[in-house]
Amino acid sequence: MQLTDEQRAVIESNEPILKINAVAGSGKTTTLMEYAERRRDKRILYLAYNKSVADEMRARAAAKFLSNVRVNTIHGLAYRYAKGSQYNLTGELSEWEILDRYVPPQERQSKDALLFAWLLKELVNFYLNSEHRGLDEALLRLYEEHSAPKARIRELLAGNDAELLGIVKNILSDMRGKAIPAVHDFYLKMFQFSKETLGYDIILVDEAQDTSGVMISIVNRQPADKVFVGDTFQQIYAFRYAINSLATVSAPSYLLTQTFRFDDGLAKHLAEKINSAYAILDENKTIRIKGTSDYTLFGKQALDKPRPLAIISRSNLGLFDACLRHLSEGNSRFYFEGGYKGYSFMNGRVLSVFYLSEGIKGKVNDPLVRRFKSLSELKAFAADTQNKTLGTIIDLVSRYGAKIFDFDRRIKERLTDKAHADIIFTTTHKAKGQEYDHVEMLEDDFVTRADLRKAVKNGEDDLPVAKLREEINVYYVAATRARKSIRLAYF
Repeated sequence: MQLTDEQRAVIESNEPILKINAVAGSGKTTTLMEYAERRRDKRILYLAYNKSVADEMRARAAAKFLSNVRVNTIHGLAYRYAKGSQYNLTGELSEWEILDRYVPPQERQSKDALLFAWLLKELVNFYLNSEHRGLDEALLRLYEEHSAPKARIRELLAGNDAELLGIVKNILSDMRGKAIPAVHDFYLKMFQFSKETLGYDIILVDEAQDTSGVMISIVNRQPADKVFVGDTFQQIYAFRYAINSLATVSAPSYLLTQTFRFDDGLAKHLAEKINSAYAILDENKTIRIKGTSDYTLFGKQALDKPRPLAIISRSNLGLFDACLRHLSEGNSRFYFEGGYKGYSFMNGRVLSVFYLSEGIKGKVNDPLVRRFKSLSELKAFAADTQNKTLGTIIDLVSRYGAKIFDFDRRIKERLTDKAHADIIFTTTHKAKGQEYDHVEMLEDDFVTRADLRKAVKNGEDDLPVAKLREEINVYYVAATRARKSIRLAYF
């Protein structure tokens, strides 16, 4: 492809550290591959966001015979250099195990015992993902600042610094001593404390708008040139303690404002909407985006029932409702981005929540759900901990009851692979990095500018600005997935 002037400026840059703010569909991968090709004499590490991206980038580097380029995820590197294989690893900590093992016996019967255990789990995860090295009061204040906890969690934080930090230290010590399984972020944190030099001349950091503090700390201590590339307006993983390193790293900034995905009419329309939304938050952030000369249909001109159609939602519950509507329309074949199992429509926890709602305690097998006497108690816990996944399951069960079993069976009968699907269902987070010919954003499932105005008027007690910012970005990510046509959600 012919490079733009902006791409050439990046490729020809000799800055030891630079950052690239690249709009959706702007060919950032092509730019980075060209950057690496011009530097075949340099040892280059490409840090990919996840395994699937890493596999794709390895293939692209191999196709260009770039033997000087190594592709890895940060966890892949840490696993090797911090000897992750020595630990007993687990996917995540569990509140109930923390409750039984670490919460003092005299506190386990209190009404807030499980919330206290959940808070300990959160503090461990926050520490492992943060740049902060100390297990001290500053860590707790950073957690409060980042997570904007609900009132009951703030009450547990207040005045309990010594107890909380002491238990967190015990949990981490037990992970290190293999008394309990370690989460994968544990060996990542261990890698932060090591003085290991990776031996590369240049490090390329992809998806820099959604990197963790610990990852940036690891990259920054390497004696290598660095390129951070991402899109400030695609930062949608703050709930995983991600930070926007494009904003925190001090370096010359380059822009890639030309999208190759959709036309200039849609580009101008989205820029106007996103910029006006940020103005509501009184933030001086402006997106610049130019489209192609091709024609992308949107608004009233969008195609009626194009195929294949990607339906993008903000929430799993909204996606489930959309799926049910399409179950009654002909014999369309379905595909779920990332696999149907990843959407919490039917799994062991959903079943346990259903049986809890029916009062059938003997069939509640999920260890967390089993701790609650009623659905209302579980719902309060989900609200206090801002656990959206658990909240979605509760809403799903409350809305559909026993019908979910039949819906699940009927959905599975329609499943096919992506290439043969009539309808592709996906949430915005799973659609990130994807593109589709035709897209429909679900109405009433995304934030609107009216919602933003109301939230700003009510103040941060209603919804913190950081979360409002992320909701704008979620809209932007969904709205930039289409090539040929899109039905935009009202904004």
